Amino acid sequence: MRKRANPRPHVHTGPKTGCIQCEPGYPFPWQFKPTNYSDLYLMSCIPESQVQRDILQLLKTYRIDAIPVDAGGRRARGRVAAMASSLGLQAGMLAAARTGGEIPGGFSDLEATLAPSGRALYIEVKAPAWCDQGRRFLRSAGAPSKEQLEFLLEKHKRGAVVLVAWSAHDVKEFLGQLLVENRKALVG
Repeated sequence: MRKRANPRPHVHTGPKTGCIQCEPGYPFPWQFKPTNYSDLYLMSCIPESQVQRDILQLLKTYRIDAIPVDAGGRRARGRVAAMASSLGLQAGMLAAARTGGEIPGGFSDLEATLAPSGRALYIEVKAPAWCDQGRRFLRSAGAPSKEQLEFLLEKHKRGAVVLVAWSAHDVKEFLGQLLVENRKALVG
C-alpha cells in the first residue's frame, strides 16, 4: 500500500491532479484502486456491512462519535416488511413506503464530529472488489453514485472532512493525525 507523506487530510479548495489520494474532479478519495489493497483483503470477499463495522470500530478506538446513517430507511422498511410477511400480511407496499422525514439523497453512510476542531466527518462506505487467488476479479468494488459524490463535495466545500472508503485502513490513512488529536482531546 502507498503511504502518504503528510498524515493530515487534504484541504484542497478545488480539483487537483497528481495527488496520491485524489483523482481529478474531486478533492477527496473517491475511486477504488485495487493496487492499494492486499490480495488477502480482496480474496476475503468482504461485504459493505463488514467494512462499515470495521470503520466504526476504528473510529471508536479513537473516540470519534460516528453515527451510521440509513439514508433511505431501506433497512428499517425491509425489517418491517419481513415481519409483516412472516405474519401472513401483504408486505409489498411497506417496502416502498416513505416516512415523510427522509434524509437527503446521497447522504453518507457515516457521520461524525472531530475533536477538538468540531469539524464534521462524512464517510461513504463501499465494498471492495472481490478476487480469486489468481487476482481475477469476481465482483467489482462498490462505486459512489453521482448523488453521493455531489453530497460529499458540498460538505467538503463547507469545511468537512470527507472520503469514500473501502476499508478501515483507508480511513486511518486518510485521517492520520486527526485520529490521534481527537483521542487526545477527549482523553487528556
